[in-house]
This record gives sequence, C-alpha cells and structure tokens, in this order.
Amino acid sequence: MPAKNLYSINSFKPVVLAIAGYDPSGGAGVLADIKTFECSGVYGVAIITCNTHQNDITFNSVTWLDKKEKEKNISLLAKRFPVKAAKLGMHKNLDDVLHSVKLCKEYFPKAAIVWDPILSASSGFDLNIKIERSRLTKILSSLSLVTPNRDEASKLAGLKDPEEAAMSLSQYCPVLLKGGHLADKKSSIDYLFVNGKLTKQFSSSRIKGAEKHGSGCVLSAAISASLAKGSKLENAVGSGKKYVTDFLKSNNTLTGYHLN
Repeated sequence: MPAKNLYSINSFKPVVLAIAGYDPSGGAGVLADIKTFECSGVYGVAIITCNTHQNDITFNSVTWLDKKEKEKNISLLAKRFPVKAAKLGMHKNLDDVLHSVKLCKEYFPKAAIVWDPILSASSGFDLNIKIERSRLTKILSSLSLVTPNRDEASKLAGLKDPEEAAMSLSQYCPVLLKGGHLADKKSSIDYLFVNGKLTKQFSSSRIKGAEKHGSGCVLSAAISASLAKGSKLENAVGSGKKYVTDFLKSNNTLTGYHLN
C-alpha cells in the first residue's frame, strides 16, 4: 500500500483556492472560478459558502453554509495543496468574509487574497450586507486586491462618488474599480487605486450585447490566477482584463465560454 505522501499533487502548477457560492447555472460562483483557473494555467480548488437557487436570469433564494464547513475543508486542503492565491466571492456578511480571510492567513500565510465584494447578484438578488467599518478595515488590510463595481465601492466606503470611494478604500489595500456598468460609455475602463492614488487605467472597447452573468467572478478569478503564477499586480490586472474581455466576446448568451 503506497504512502499517503508518496508524491506531491500538482507540483507543476500553482494552486488557487476559491471561497465563494455555488451557482448551478455555472455562470458565476465557484464553477466559474474553476473554469477560469483551468483556462489560466493554474489548478483550482474550492470551498462553497452557500448554495444559490438560480439560473442565469433569476435568483430565487440562498442557503448559507455554517462556518465550520469552511474550516473542515480548508484544513484538509492545506495538507495537500500549497495554495498560492485565494479568491473570495459571495459571503453572507462581513463577519463571514473576515472569517475566510483569517482561515487563508492561518493556512496559507503567503497567499495573495483577492476579494470580489458581491453585494448583489447580477440575476437580481440584493444581499443587504451591513457595512461595519471596523470589520471592513480588518478585511481590507489583509487583502492583495479588492474588485468592486461602482455601486459596491460607494456602499463599502459610504461615499457617493465611486472614484472617491475607491481612493478612500485604497488606503488599506489596492482597489480595482470596475467600469463595466457604465453603459453609456464607448469603452469599459477599470481603474486601479493604490495607497490613495490612481495608478493605472485598463481600457477595452465596449462590446454591444456582451453582458455576461458572472463576469465579475471571472475577472477576479483570472487576476487571482495570474497572481498565483507570480505576476505583479498591474500585470495580473491587465491579464485578468484581457481574459474577461475574451469571455464577454465568446458568444451572444448570458453564460460565456471560457477559451484557452
């Protein structure tokens, strides 16, 4: 009978962990993350925070998993998988996000952590997450990047202007302010803020009719994959932007294809 540690699993590919919700349509959540990881040349593992009852256009309800379920899974994963980056998606509240951050820090202290702060689902569900400043600050201070859209940035920072909000949040960690929701613009421009300053813009032509369920999940997952492979932050964001642009162009439905 072979020894349990006879060989190292996935010794040739960086490992990325997704901690997010399960979307049965496959467009968002951990299923979208795993597809993105695979096509980005990393090995993906995942822990679910909830089961959502939805398809690509309708969100009916959500069943949240107990925190202890995350702990059981991450302790076993850590015994076999040297996680280089973690991507956090849909969580019940800030306390739950902070719990995931602490677990990542405990088991994978050197891993990059990217948080996609989902405050509402693209299929129409509002999570109504209460923004508690002390918890938010603790979360942000432990991250490599947070990727809010304009509404999410304003809600997180408590400021009406999204750019001011992102600038404020970037005192604690880099912020990628996504611009895909500005439908009246010819280009989709994402802004990277670091240490209270705008450091770079990432622009792509807006693709008419290319809206996709889960595009935010895909972007943050692609960035996480690039960070796991050793890319610097700006390069990782640029790589993620290209990946999600190809994803948006992949077909004319709400569920995009992942292309190598």
